[in-house]
Amino acid sequence: MDLTWVESEGGPMIVVEESLRGLWGGYTNSDYENACEVEGYVGLVPFGEPSAPRPALAINDIPAPTAFMEEFLAIVQWISSSSDGRFVEVVRGGIEFVDTWVDGPVVEVNGPLAVFDAALPGTEARADELLLVEIEPAVYRLRTADIESDTGTCARVHKLDRLIQ
Repeated sequence: MDLTWVESEGGPMIVVEESLRGLWGGYTNSDYENACEVEGYVGLVPFGEPSAPRPALAINDIPAPTAFMEEFLAIVQWISSSSDGRFVEVVRGGIEFVDTWVDGPVVEVNGPLAVFDAALPGTEARADELLLVEIEPAVYRLRTADIESDTGTCARVHKLDRLIQ
């Protein structure tokens, strides 16, 4: 399985509905600053029109290469690994055995998601700078865990668990 990876310039990654990506202001307004203020692994950040703000997910714990593993509905971050193949192998082999997931926010998803560097305005994110994630409209809870192997591979996994259709 080949994963498509995106990276930030050192700050958080942002997850917004693709249809709303153009509303994300990044460094041009307070959106990026708000994303940087998120504490913990992930949090919600309001963006868009002040009179009708939309929620964005800010993945803020560490800047790391980020991909989406559709089979698990998971945004994964490469902490350490000798190869892409080894990374995928460790996530696949370990995700069912995670003892402790850290519960994150609940989000309503109405269409495909865009994942990109929070510093970028959504209108400026090029195709090679963002992940487009096809996901069924529903309400999800984001849960986070680290998966590690005894050979030094470590993945941070942000799993979208479906709550309501």
